[in-house]
Amino acid sequence: MTHTRIIDRHRTLMMICDCQERFREGTHGFNLMAQSITKLIKASRFLKMATLLTEQNGSGPTAEEIRSELTGPQHLGTFGKDCFSMITDEIRPLLKNYDNIVLVGIEAHVCILQTALDLLEIPRFRKRVFILADAISACHELEIPLALDRMRDTGAVVTTSEAMLFQLMGDGTDSNDKPISDLIKAERTNTAKALETLLPHPSGTATISK
Repeated sequence: MTHTRIIDRHRTLMMICDCQERFREGTHGFNLMAQSITKLIKASRFLKMATLLTEQNGSGPTAEEIRSELTGPQHLGTFGKDCFSMITDEIRPLLKNYDNIVLVGIEAHVCILQTALDLLEIPRFRKRVFILADAISACHELEIPLALDRMRDTGAVVTTSEAMLFQLMGDGTDSNDKPISDLIKAERTNTAKALETLLPHPSGTATISK
């Protein structure tokens, strides 16, 4: 039986997709998405959780606030790509070391969706895939909830950055994880703004107080 509450941080890889400066202006809530991703990268250093970054070839560098945080031995590198999916020839061999894949970045209905489908539907992968809804976006915000529904229907877990971090911390008793708790508290205002902006809200749902 699979215990879905338990996520082994050492068997988890966060894949950051195409968050390039060129796309900032045209992407819904890019700055808030970038703040969520930056929070996750900072936490990954304490968690010793692996990360990797992709960039669409020919579209310039990743946004500085994200790129500058990607340091340390847990970062596997930056990989250029021409296809939509992040599962390139360079990245494919790395996946054997991980059971859980966390997807963040853009665009929800294109690269994130196609990567999730590859990870979930190709038999040799069959990973547990987590989509962090306050750390993905798209040029048109109405594409996002439809992409989330499609990925959820295919077997991905749609959750949030904060929920993911708490789950990676296990039962919360490890004192070494205190810096992560402190980071979550420090980022609470930014997290609330990202949730309000990037997550689909049913009609009549109250906005999150600032």
